[in-house]
Amino acid sequence: MGDEQGQKEGYWDGDEYVAYGSRGKEIRLPYEMRDPCGFRAAEIHDLVWTFQIADVLGEKQISTSDARRAMKRIGEEPSDQEWLLTINAVDPYSRGVVDFQKFLKLNAHFHKAMLTEDELTNAFMIFDRDKSGTIDAIELRDVLVKLGFPITPMEAWNMLSEADDSGDGEVSYAEFVEKILKAK
Repeated sequence: MGDEQGQKEGYWDGDEYVAYGSRGKEIRLPYEMRDPCGFRAAEIHDLVWTFQIADVLGEKQISTSDARRAMKRIGEEPSDQEWLLTINAVDPYSRGVVDFQKFLKLNAHFHKAMLTEDELTNAFMIFDRDKSGTIDAIELRDVLVKLGFPITPMEAWNMLSEADDSGDGEVSYAEFVEKILKAK
């Protein structure tokens, strides 16, 4: 029961739709979801929550203006121009309503992947080769060269100095997390 990419297909089980997140984790939803649009299970649950608040009549669809308010509840506030371009792509016939699947597609246009603390820690540990709790220019250059990005020691130092708020020539875990989250 999967497609050519190995993505499992969802199905109704009573009044719940059994679907799968982008990483294959089973999710039970009150709405049909054929494509997770790259969202993880936890992100989909947040989207279900905000969609349910807007779906007060339980019709499994909401107005496009309610969809915009639902997006604001989860921190997405596109400009009017971005909103119009995206809503016209998702609702090309201007029906003025979206079901949960279209709501996912709408959010996917504005989605900034959420990083977990574990992912940030793992990324930091890749660069922190000597396990000192900081990243220096040598470690940064070493990893980037191994990944196929040939940079000079000076370029590595310049990159590092942009994230080094303390000026000690190394980036601590706190500085690393702050810069990653600011970049998003």
